[in-house]
Amino acid sequence: MKTSLKDNLKKKPRDSAPPPLPAADLRKTILIVEDQAAIREMITEVLKSYNQFKIVGTAAEGQAAVELALRLRPDVLLLDVLMPGLSGIEVLRRLNKSIPRMRVVVFSAKQEPQIIRGLIQEGMHGFVNKNSSLSELRQALDKVSQGENWYNDTFSQTVREALAKPNSHADSMIELLTPREREITVLIARSHSSKEVASQLNISLKTSENHRANLMRKLGVHDVAGLVRFAVRHGLVDPSIDP
Repeated sequence: MKTSLKDNLKKKPRDSAPPPLPAADLRKTILIVEDQAAIREMITEVLKSYNQFKIVGTAAEGQAAVELALRLRPDVLLLDVLMPGLSGIEVLRRLNKSIPRMRVVVFSAKQEPQIIRGLIQEGMHGFVNKNSSLSELRQALDKVSQGENWYNDTFSQTVREALAKPNSHADSMIELLTPREREITVLIARSHSSKEVASQLNISLKTSENHRANLMRKLGVHDVAGLVRFAVRHGLVDPSIDP
């Protein structure tokens, strides 16, 4: 028996409703920058258990941190100060204008006044000492990710002392160095020769030697030892991890 078009239309099932859209991921994204693998992995595991954070990447040195942050645009940057490559201060100096909405928590054992001044000037929002508990780190990340600043009482006193102490001439000189000059300072302080600096920065030997001479003249130092002392004082290198 033939069926009519009308009968076929009656038998056609109704279109089902479209599946619901997945719920928006409201977690704050975080990039972890820490040169010590054990600490980096520990923080990663701990933060995975926090529902409010999503780890989008990790880095073990400064240049990789800059590149990842520019690509991933995290909500929060958890940053060490002293590590191979660029220091934490230099990382912030290169990022704070490119990602102004990014919040920064520094996780470090270094609290020297000149380092603290540099971190504050470059836009730090919170500081947790590596001797602190993980619950304190979580509290700092919670507060900073919500738009607040966070420092414990001990660090707040350190900040007051750092800001109250006037900069010495040597301290103020760091602000006059260009990014390339700071980079060369780090390489020289790590015992790289002018030839090695030229190779790493892809410049000529003569340019490397000119940079070296101009840098020492600008800083008022006369030998590599003086340059090393300057780099250590300003948190550009750490004698405990750098040769």
